[in-house]
Amino acid sequence: MLKKISNLLLFTLLLVGCNSNPLDVDISKTELNLDVYRYDINMFNAKTVSDLAVVNATQIKQGGELYEFYVMEMLSSGSPYHDSIATTLFMFTQDSIMKMVNTNVQHLFGDFSTEKAQMIDMFKHLKYHIPHVMLPTNVITYNSTFANGVVSTPTQIGLGLEMYLGNDSEIIKQIPYPDYFKTKMEKKYLIPDIAQSWIEASVLENNPGDEFLSNMIYNGKLMYLIDAMLPNMEDHLKIRYSKAEYDWAEASEYNIWKHIVEQNWIYSTDIKLVVRYFKPGPTTVGLEGSPSKIGQYLGWKIIKSYMEKNPEVTIQKLIAEKNHTKLLKAYKPKDNK
Repeated sequence: MLKKISNLLLFTLLLVGCNSNPLDVDISKTELNLDVYRYDINMFNAKTVSDLAVVNATQIKQGGELYEFYVMEMLSSGSPYHDSIATTLFMFTQDSIMKMVNTNVQHLFGDFSTEKAQMIDMFKHLKYHIPHVMLPTNVITYNSTFANGVVSTPTQIGLGLEMYLGNDSEIIKQIPYPDYFKTKMEKKYLIPDIAQSWIEASVLENNPGDEFLSNMIYNGKLMYLIDAMLPNMEDHLKIRYSKAEYDWAEASEYNIWKHIVEQNWIYSTDIKLVVRYFKPGPTTVGLEGSPSKIGQYLGWKIIKSYMEKNPEVTIQKLIAEKNHTKLLKAYKPKDNK
């Protein structure tokens, strides 16, 4: 009887070990402070030009260069230090369309506590894996007039929340963006978008190189870092796919890789090929029924394979690894037939 119990316990431990996610780490002792400033609320709550003058002065102190970029570039309103800026910003908040946009944003994001908790959690994960990594001190939300979803500076993150109102929003339906883009203007993609923006700005060298392989490796590292920051999020959300798109990629992985190898594209420096396989769009050109960015998906699978076969490799060592062929050798996609 004791032998049966021992065997059962061993089987259970093995099962747990096989199913465990090495990126799902204990962050309970990892400390992180992150302030969130709701400029969208503060600005649209101002009742007078004088109120907005006070809001503007506060936001200059809090937002610094990011706020300057917001006012000058996104709103095209000139310098936030100009004498007439309060009047200009007040006119923006009184615009009937902008008021409607703000109403919709507050309906969806009025309570931002869940998103704040998710951001703190994911940046704690990043800090766990890379203790001395640069981290944001604050996050600013605003109405970017559909100019920018996520912007990262060395110390701050800016969020244009109207970019995540949802494809079924009447406002989103009216803006002149391609349908494939509007389909992904969903709240569920906000957190992985923040992770990607921060990694690209502050963690990875933003230089994928010219080769098809170097682009796969760069994008694979990017996706694996998003994995590390969001270990419990569904994979299709991390790469901005729908579930159906992700399932298509999973089912087609072997055949796509076989095609790439047969075409001798791995070390190609054809810029058109890189655009086809790594840039957003309605599809990956040449692959019927595919989502876009299949090259990024394949890069992710390459890095996952390498890390699974080399569990002693830390994320810091992965980032530093420059031997792309070494990383590629671990990748052996299987035929699903």
